[in-house]
Amino acid sequence: MSEDRKCYFCGYDSKVTCLPEKSCSNLYECEYCGTYILDRQGFDILKKDENKFKMACVLNERRLKGFGGIALDDETKKEEFVYDYPRISVNELLDDFPQKASDFLNRTLLNLSRLSGDRPFKLIKLDIPIKGGCLPLFISNSKECYAFLNQLAEQGFIRAFNVKAGLDFNVFSLTIKFWEMVENIKKTEVGNKRVFVAMWFHESMNDYYKDGIKKAIEEAGYEPVRIDLQEFNEKICDEIIAEIKRCKFLVSDFSGQRGGVYFEAGFAKGLGKEVIFTVKKDDVKKLHFDTRQYNHIVYDSPEDLYKQLYNRICATIV
Repeated sequence: MSEDRKCYFCGYDSKVTCLPEKSCSNLYECEYCGTYILDRQGFDILKKDENKFKMACVLNERRLKGFGGIALDDETKKEEFVYDYPRISVNELLDDFPQKASDFLNRTLLNLSRLSGDRPFKLIKLDIPIKGGCLPLFISNSKECYAFLNQLAEQGFIRAFNVKAGLDFNVFSLTIKFWEMVENIKKTEVGNKRVFVAMWFHESMNDYYKDGIKKAIEEAGYEPVRIDLQEFNEKICDEIIAEIKRCKFLVSDFSGQRGGVYFEAGFAKGLGKEVIFTVKKDDVKKLHFDTRQYNHIVYDSPEDLYKQLYNRICATIV
């Protein structure tokens, strides 16, 4: 059975197909949020308007990147499928919503670049009065969208057309300055394969690194960097800072409660880097309150760590 209804997240007219009763799910095909499967009972966390908007933005970004449909689930299981769609964790997708101003700007510029397709200077129109038109900017309020586009025009990133009373910045082209900025972002964020690993350098953690962290990072297509395994001539603290600045994201394991791991994760977060938090099940209660709020991968074996970390990287890092 198929009928035209509304997208669960952005509210735009979408094709909604009720899947067979055994799955208790609907298949949504939305112009803005792409294709996704959602249980008809929904998720409590997604009943909040704020989280619906965050999910719509992340799904819209995935669609612009050319990613296929997904089945929303309690946890990521990319090796398991629902009607040919991989299971992706709702919480991990929500965590992927940008947190810092630099993330908002960089990811917005990348979204706009994708809207241009293979024509870098074509006119782009955002249907800002419609909620879905705001999604590439990660902004839910239309007035704030216009204000942000106005700022981009003043900075020379876009050239607006048909401006009337400062409100029609939703029709614009992308400038040479814009494309230079996007190329710099891609070099530092998209093409970078280095992953800094912050952890306790103790023999008891060797298997967890080799068969868990290292294996997950490499199979996800990245290069793990563990400072004690590198050769360098500078002071180790200087090298740590330099490597964190060079890396795409961090994997920070808090097993053993090492002070250096807390420092390195905090430094990376301050730079706007993505940090994946991991910890042994036995050490969860020992976590410092400053980091306890983050969504940690809690594991009890190298194999468990590998599986969860691999899925988290595939679901949240591009």
